[in-house]
Amino acid sequence: MFDRTPLFIYLVGLLFFTTISCREKSFEKYHENEFYKAQGIIISAKMTSTIMDNPYMKEIQFEYFINDSLILKNSEDLSFMDLEEGIPIEVLVHNENPEISFYWRNGFTDSITAFQVQYVKSKMEKVISEIGKATNK
Repeated sequence: MFDRTPLFIYLVGLLFFTTISCREKSFEKYHENEFYKAQGIIISAKMTSTIMDNPYMKEIQFEYFINDSLILKNSEDLSFMDLEEGIPIEVLVHNENPEISFYWRNGFTDSITAFQVQYVKSKMEKVISEIGKATNK
C-alpha cells in the first residue's frame, strides 16, 4: 500500500511555509526612512476577541490621507489604552506603496491641510454626538 506519512509531512510543511511567507510585514521589517507621515483618524477601536491576545489589545481601523482627494483605510492590532474612535493620529505611509501604512502616534501632522482639518473635525464631532446620544438614553 501507499505510505501517506511523507505526503502528510510535505503538505504540512508547505502549509507552514505558505502561512509564514504570506503574512504582512511588520513595521520592524522596513527602514524608517521608507515612510512619510500622513494625517489619519481612528474610525473604529474594539477589543480583539482572540484568547491569546493581550487583554488590552485593540484592533483599530483608521483612515489616512494620501492627499486631499484620496483617503485610504487600514487596520492594526495594538495594545494602547487611549486608542478610541475619533482620535486624530499620525500614520506612517510607505513612500512607494501608499497602501502599506502603520499607526505612528496620536495627534496631528505638521503638514495637515485645511481640508484635512475639516474632515477630521467632522469625524470627531460625529463621535461626540454619538457619545452624547448614548449618554442621554
